[in-house]
Amino acid sequence: MTKECSNCGAQVAENVKFCTECGGKMEPEVLKCPSCSKELPEGTKFCMECGTKVGVEPRAKPKIETAPKEAVCPKCRKKFPAGTKFCKECGTSIKPQVSGKKKPEDEVDKIIKEATTAGKGLLKEADSLLKRFR
Repeated sequence: MTKECSNCGAQVAENVKFCTECGGKMEPEVLKCPSCSKELPEGTKFCMECGTKVGVEPRAKPKIETAPKEAVCPKCRKKFPAGTKFCKECGTSIKPQVSGKKKPEDEVDKIIKEATTAGKGLLKEADSLLKRFR
């Protein structure tokens, strides 16, 4: 098993005290809350500061597609500012390009649904913990 050197990023054996690439001292990994970055004791399942479940990677922000900055005539391939409806060179209709990618609104709806599902799961876990300690 390997771990990453905090100094140079090299992968080194887990039991070494110094990095085999840069010679830097290998520090033991510190468990940190993914939400508030508070250092936590090993084996902690929930952050004692903010209550976030530990060991769960924070969700990456979705990439939102930006609107095209230019339009291209399908016939003569001339470029024009976005929103142009007809080619000024040959008169061909320039229709907005429809990509197979999802719209930003669809991504937002998906994230809201995932967050709601995750929130319900966390509430169930918290409820069962409360019942155990009552």
